[in-house]
Amino acid sequence: MPKLTIMVAMDYTIRHITEDEWPLLEDFLYEAIFVPEGFEGVVPRSVIFDDPKCRAAFELFGTRADDRAVVAEVAGKVVGACWVRTTDEYGHIDNSTPSFSISVLEAYRGQGLGGAMMRRMLDELRDAGYPRSSLSVQKENPALRLYERLGFRIVGEGADESEWLMVCNLGRSASLELRVLTPADVPTFVELRILQLIEEGASETVDLRPALTDYYERHLADNSFVSWVAVEENRIVATSGISIVEKPPYFGCPSGRIGLVSSMYTHPAYRRQGIARDLLCRVIDDAQARGCGVVQVTASDVGVSLYESVGFTKNSNFRQLQVL
Repeated sequence: MPKLTIMVAMDYTIRHITEDEWPLLEDFLYEAIFVPEGFEGVVPRSVIFDDPKCRAAFELFGTRADDRAVVAEVAGKVVGACWVRTTDEYGHIDNSTPSFSISVLEAYRGQGLGGAMMRRMLDELRDAGYPRSSLSVQKENPALRLYERLGFRIVGEGADESEWLMVCNLGRSASLELRVLTPADVPTFVELRILQLIEEGASETVDLRPALTDYYERHLADNSFVSWVAVEENRIVATSGISIVEKPPYFGCPSGRIGLVSSMYTHPAYRRQGIARDLLCRVIDDAQARGCGVVQVTASDVGVSLYESVGFTKNSNFRQLQVL
């Protein structure tokens, strides 16, 4: 069974930056400078001013139509920022493709803030009609894995051989809405779950509808099941789900809380648009917010590449006993 280990999340808010906070982007750009392992010196702050591409990421922010930024706030303190511009900065491709800058204060890293800010910004860029976005990342930077989870793909080297240039395609119907499943959606959700099981090779030997309806209604009510769905023209076209279960704590999961992924289904006409990935990342965030230390999934053959692309790895210790 693949699994992904996640840090327990803190309470935070993702919001738009305010004009009086624009100067903070200079500080966050300095914080974002990647320092390779083993480096013992101090990176001079002057580098962000001396390097024209660094300076282009924050200089005169707010004066261009494409300037957009969100921040992460914890207990009233801004601890992270994510912003896009179309200036000639690192990650720049052309004047119609916004490129990302992302930074989280060191003490707040590993808590999901960077991913949450980037997903918020990617959603806004999609809604605004941008076809793609870009960024640059040092090849040794572990953040590369996060960017791949969010849908960015390496398209070549960046400004030099030490970095990758990455692009995320945003093409998707502007009318598509991602939202949390509600109790009123359960009948449709049940039918889509049955379609998923049949498509994966199961035989419809019993009527699962009553049991599925009971499960989703009960666990939505007690907050131990959460789902994000994609909706277009009042029709659910893709689903996701995660059940929160509790086991005795162990070293790999001190909280003992585990998120079990299920109900990942996308209508055939909506596949290969990144919808399933977006829904999956959202339920993973929700599991993290509920204190889960591990997220697990039993993956079908067709789903393995999706789960591996967001960081799931194979756990060969999993065994199953059929008792009914």
